[in-house]
Amino acid sequence: MGGSTSKLKRWMSNGVDGTEQCQRPVKKLATPFVYTRRGSMYFDEDGDVAHEFYEEIPPLRRGVKATMRRILTNLTPQIDGFKSSHRQGEVRLPFPCLHVDFPIVLYQDS
Repeated sequence: MGGSTSKLKRWMSNGVDGTEQCQRPVKKLATPFVYTRRGSMYFDEDGDVAHEFYEEIPPLRRGVKATMRRILTNLTPQIDGFKSSHRQGEVRLPFPCLHVDFPIVLYQDS
C-alpha cells in the first residue's frame, strides 16, 4: 500500500535546524477585484449582435417541418469600446467585482 502521509506533513516532521533557515520567495499579492469579463455576445456577418445565431433549414420533402441549425462560423466576439488594448471578447465591468476564487473573508462588526 502507498503512504498515507502528505508531502507537507513529511517535510514538517523533518524539522529545521537552528542553523538552517527556510528562504521562501516573496510572492506578489494579487488583487481581489475583477475589472473585465468575457463577453457572451457575438457579431455575425451582417453586424447583428446576439448570444446565439440560427439559420432555418427548409424541408426536403412535403409534410416535414423546417429545422433550425446553429451557426458556429464567421462570428466575432463582442469587443469593449473603451480600449483597443483589451483582448478580443473582453468587456469592461461598470464597477469592480470580487473574484470568485480569491480567499477573502468579508466581515462587518455592528
